[in-house]
Amino acid sequence: MKLCDCGQTMKLELRRLVYKRRTFISHVPVYACQHCPTYELMPLVKPDLLDYLNSLDGDKHQTRISFADIYEPVSILQDVLASYSGSIEEFQRCYKEAFEDRVNMLLDLYRFAKASNDTAWMDEIKARLEKVNAFLQLKMESSDFCAS
Repeated sequence: MKLCDCGQTMKLELRRLVYKRRTFISHVPVYACQHCPTYELMPLVKPDLLDYLNSLDGDKHQTRISFADIYEPVSILQDVLASYSGSIEEFQRCYKEAFEDRVNMLLDLYRFAKASNDTAWMDEIKARLEKVNAFLQLKMESSDFCAS
């Protein structure tokens, strides 16, 4: 649970962000105040979103993308939000199960990459594991989310 400067509760939403009026990125997790127009990017995703935006500099074409397509934890989160039907307990179970399943899959891939002596692949999987595990460690409740 996060509080806004105005004292009200901020809820996590998956929103569409517009960058330089030509890049439209949907499904970006932000904390949004339910009382005033304040919102802030979820700290866990900020470095990766900024890296993506920096990679677009110089690109003059209009771009539309879902953050879930380029950031694995948001893809998992989006699936969880689409699959649970309401109770806090069910949400927490689905959330934990989905992220644990992905961690286990990535660990299996890591073992295979290690057996193949593919250090580049191992490094990629390790980075993915860190991101997914950071989301797994969050204590989310369905009440932290708003429909968007």
